[in-house]
Amino acid sequence: MKKRVKSLKELNKISPVTDIILKTVFAIMVGMTCVYPLLMIVGSSFTQNFSIVVDGYNVIPRVFSTEAYDFVFLKSPKLFRSYGLTIFITTVGSAIGVVIMAMYAYAISRKDLKYRRFFSLFAYVTFVFSGGLVPFYFVYSRVLGLGNTVAVMIIPYLVNVWYIVILRTFFASSIPDEILESAKIDGASEIRTFVQIVMPLALPALASVTMFTVLAYWNDFQLPLYFIEDSSKYNLQYLLYRIMSNMEFLAQDTNSISLEGPLPIESARMAMCVLGAGPLLIAYPFFQRYFVRGLTVGAVKG
Repeated sequence: MKKRVKSLKELNKISPVTDIILKTVFAIMVGMTCVYPLLMIVGSSFTQNFSIVVDGYNVIPRVFSTEAYDFVFLKSPKLFRSYGLTIFITTVGSAIGVVIMAMYAYAISRKDLKYRRFFSLFAYVTFVFSGGLVPFYFVYSRVLGLGNTVAVMIIPYLVNVWYIVILRTFFASSIPDEILESAKIDGASEIRTFVQIVMPLALPALASVTMFTVLAYWNDFQLPLYFIEDSSKYNLQYLLYRIMSNMEFLAQDTNSISLEGPLPIESARMAMCVLGAGPLLIAYPFFQRYFVRGLTVGAVKG
């Protein structure tokens, strides 16, 4: 029995080299499962639509063609305007939203705040309970009068309670009280302490929240669907959604097909994915190094 236990222990032992090799192979396999779909989308966007219908989606185009991008750009002169509007909304909304959420989170993280429990409960209640879609629509369109304006695509996403919780926990667990007390003794005001001391120390958490906020603004198509009637104010995602819907409608119309030729529905769908997600894929590596530290430290106290 002792020999058997000893042999099992020997089998469970793995040399360091073998362990590194196994982990490397596993990491490569996981990475390929994430990268392969993206490569397939890019490759299919440069493929002739007929080739996709016959041969399916491929990483390497069998019949190289830019007909999908030609169709999207030629049939959609408002695409560049939508790109600029989406960049403006994302930049302004993310900057203002992160500042507001950071200020709120810092306030409720301070133990000397008089009404700390009230403001914390006030935020948490809105996180659990929602008024619903109909009150949401009436408040922004009728009460505030923001219907068919650019502001209606910015204001609803300025504050996210979950991000406030992440920042509050980060402030409470990662910024020592001694630093704040020393700044107070030196005569620094609350605003100066927050801007010059707290914000630089909370950079990992702020970068993570900023990236999530950018994703929310960039990928949003519901707010234009609810509130925007002027086509010149469509953001990128909603414009691409409208283009895809119109293509599918025209594809069912035999008269339009005979006049304009077959529509590159499949390849255009892949091209729209590239146009919609491409800028964020380029920006993501610049924020990636802050994610692990920002989320783990902000999620676990201590």
